[in-house]
Amino acid sequence: MKADERGGGIGRSWARYRTLGAYARPHRMTFVSAGVLTLVVILGELLRPWPTKIVLDQVILGQPWPVLPPALQGSDGRLRLLAVSCAALLLIAGLAGLADYARTVRIAQAGNRIVSTLRADLHARLVRMSLSFHSAHAKGDLLVRLTGDAAMLKMLLLEGLVLLAQELLLIVGVATVAFYLNARLTAVAVITMPVVVGIVYVYGQRIRGAARKQRRKEGKIAVTAAESLQAIPEIQAYGLEAQAGAAFGKHSHRSAKAAVAATRLESQMGRATDVAIALGTAVVLWVGAQQVLRGSLTPGEMLVFVSYVRALFKPLRRVTTLAAKMAKSAAGAERLLEILASEPDLRDPIPAPAPVTLRGDLRLSHVSYAYADDGPDVLHDVDLHIRAGEHVAILGTNGAGKSTLASLIPRLRDVRTGQVLIDGRDVRSLTLANLRAQVAMVFQRTVLFDGTVAENVAFGAPGVEPDRLADALTLSGVSESVRDLPLGADTRVGEVGDALSGGQRQRVALARALIRDAAIVVFDEPTSALDPAGVRRLVDRVLPALRGRTVLLVTHDHRLARAVDRAVVLERGRVAFDGTPEGAARWMERRRATSELQVVGVGS
Repeated sequence: MKADERGGGIGRSWARYRTLGAYARPHRMTFVSAGVLTLVVILGELLRPWPTKIVLDQVILGQPWPVLPPALQGSDGRLRLLAVSCAALLLIAGLAGLADYARTVRIAQAGNRIVSTLRADLHARLVRMSLSFHSAHAKGDLLVRLTGDAAMLKMLLLEGLVLLAQELLLIVGVATVAFYLNARLTAVAVITMPVVVGIVYVYGQRIRGAARKQRRKEGKIAVTAAESLQAIPEIQAYGLEAQAGAAFGKHSHRSAKAAVAATRLESQMGRATDVAIALGTAVVLWVGAQQVLRGSLTPGEMLVFVSYVRALFKPLRRVTTLAAKMAKSAAGAERLLEILASEPDLRDPIPAPAPVTLRGDLRLSHVSYAYADDGPDVLHDVDLHIRAGEHVAILGTNGAGKSTLASLIPRLRDVRTGQVLIDGRDVRSLTLANLRAQVAMVFQRTVLFDGTVAENVAFGAPGVEPDRLADALTLSGVSESVRDLPLGADTRVGEVGDALSGGQRQRVALARALIRDAAIVVFDEPTSALDPAGVRRLVDRVLPALRGRTVLLVTHDHRLARAVDRAVVLERGRVAFDGTPEGAARWMERRRATSELQVVGVGS
């Protein structure tokens, strides 16, 4: 079994609980009040056997007890003592029950608030991580961490740490009172406790590892489900329902198998603990019964002591159950805290500089980039200068590095070597908020949010004036394309924009970029979902409206390339041509002809 599956060791556990402690600190007064209520619950558990003892020894057997007041002694006081004992039993149960209820509610309130805050921090961390991070982590697995693992963390806080503290305090309190009543019997009873502790420790480590493995399997299920649900048209069109079901079933079976393994370990721990507790109880009964027969212990005292032994072993048994739950919850907490502990690889400079207004003079100075530290470069020593206000097309075959180059400008990724400079400033010397507020991007894959068409456009510039919003809707062609929708631009687009066509979504993305007052506008394959009329609008109206702003146009479409000032061709991550759009077209035609001749030569 790997080290991470065994739970990570004491050092990492302490680090985990220190992190959780930082989230719990604002709620410390809630936990203090819960602690006081816990003491009331424990006191009720300690007092609970005494009314029964009094009824048996003093009421039924008539044995004297000097601590009782005269009114409750003798034959005349027995009925009064019986009534007082019954009332005391009800009072103890009632007060302990109320205290337990109040404590449970307060702990639940604090626990849910802690998890809510932690989830928000986790989400904030995820949306700030770079594209490289998200390329290395499956979205389904991250979703499981954000939802399921966070819920397990609540279990760790509520059913784990707090209830565990209560049970341990109850064990100490019961053992103390029991030792005061009969030291010998108490010593006999606690002999089994080290055995139980050993069982909990050994099985707890194994359960945590099994639970961690099962959580990873749950992440795989989420990944497979997300892929299938996002690809419903493709699955149905190609008749892949059976294959998709088989892939999901495979991961579901593996998760179920891992869950059964964890449950089996949990059950084994429970049974081993039951045997140890039964052994301890049997020894106590054996020794206690002999003391009663010798007259050194009354039946009532024996009853009280057996009640305390049960009260001692019952929390001990609950501790084992809690230990199993905590082991499972800790596995989820570790996965969640792994994300919180990971530092974003894209960070603002310290101290943060004052915001600056950019003109848009862009230079890539000997830039190289790789998706992984040990991976091959996808951009090689790219040296490129784009003057402020210039419109430049970035051309090249698939995989040439065009979109990767575009992603470096708003610093969605960081270069491996070289610099990306705007107005002579390295983009890493600006805050991310300042830089990205002045760069507008139209991505190759259009993502819309569940809101109206107008809200999705205004998403690019929160608080935008209505007139500016209307201009962007008109210029991009959104107003015209949604005219037939029930509510026009106020129509809800549905989840990820499913209520709109691909062309409508592309126009919304264009409008979202146009509405920003950005010095640099980057288009990444903006015509991939546009019809010929949409392409003409982009060439004849949108690009001219952006005169004065720096425009990068990543495209395969030569019609767009002819509408810009300059064209750059990338080939295998290097600048292969930099000149006029006409020159780029001739260069690419010659390159294509050469490639075809090479293919013919190989074939012959």
